[in-house]
Amino acid sequence: MKNLISIIIFLLYIIPIFAQTGTIFVNILGVENNKGIVRIGLYNEKANFPIYEKHFKGVSINANTTGVRYTFTNIPMGTYAIAVWQDKDDNKVINKNFFGAPNENYGFSKNIYGSFGPPDFDEVSFKVNSKREITFTINLE
Repeated sequence: MKNLISIIIFLLYIIPIFAQTGTIFVNILGVENNKGIVRIGLYNEKANFPIYEKHFKGVSINANTTGVRYTFTNIPMGTYAIAVWQDKDDNKVINKNFFGAPNENYGFSKNIYGSFGPPDFDEVSFKVNSKREITFTINLE
């Protein structure tokens, strides 16, 4: 019985070492001014894309006109999409004009933008494979 417990404990420590993960480097260009926060969301479910705070992982970084960079590490293998926007007034909502078009700069992985709303998850998604590094440069519009 002691041997079985020792084996289980050993496996609990050794299995994560072999977990297959990737790294995603995100470079954001086109930050309009130094006001507010740049919000970056990494999504792994089509149903949640690009709803703020429904992301798999997310980060908020002070806006900087020279650009914003972030690295997502230890991302499990799977399909993902990125949505970004400059929340100029830090109200956690993408402000829109009278016609419903965003007033704050935004962008998506692969620099694809929807015609009447955000692009579909499938249009901007990408795969993370084991030990893989992916770099995106996203231009805010």
